[in-house]
Amino acid sequence: MDIKSYNLQTKDYYSLLNLHKILLEAKFHPKPENAQVSGSPFLAGLYQEVVSSLLQSEKAPEWESWLQLKNRTDYRQRAILQMRTCREWKTAAPEAKRKLAQIHLAPFLYTEKELEEVITEAEKEDTVNKQYSDAVFAKIETVTDKNSFIEFLNLLEKDNAVNSPEWENKTIREFLQAMSSWIEDFSESDYNDIDWETPDYKTMAKILYMGKLYE
Repeated sequence: MDIKSYNLQTKDYYSLLNLHKILLEAKFHPKPENAQVSGSPFLAGLYQEVVSSLLQSEKAPEWESWLQLKNRTDYRQRAILQMRTCREWKTAAPEAKRKLAQIHLAPFLYTEKELEEVITEAEKEDTVNKQYSDAVFAKIETVTDKNSFIEFLNLLEKDNAVNSPEWENKTIREFLQAMSSWIEDFSESDYNDIDWETPDYKTMAKILYMGKLYE
């Protein structure tokens, strides 16, 4: 999990600048194709090598300012979100969390206090969002009429906004396919506790269809 350094062959400023742009996109994209990229020690080490060379260029003062974590609140928040959704984060020991945070924050520059604040914030968000997700699940048991159903839908929509990285099905197509698969599988399982003859399927179909086009 340690960040390693790599000896870059190029020292050309514009080549380094292009590498910086590529690595920034790879590490901090808000909706990455592969979530593990942001936490790659290899990528973090390579990026730090690029930054080290940029800090030796004639534009070093500009880079020194740009790389300060306190000046990059956007990337700081993205790193925190990526840390929180990292598979190792929830079960990691304190020292392991520290290393994970350093990897996710690379190549930005920060103080020891700032690092501790990032770790604390990531842990806090994890707790708050888990409680929010649990509240949505608990709300299911309270749905008995139109108003409580609307309340549940609103909570579900907010959960998607807050906890979107934790949603397994992120597109409408995946969401609908998962609904269909769950109905088929759960209705045949030993844990089925639903009377499938009583739901108002026509109303549910209308609700789902109107989600397609209602403004």
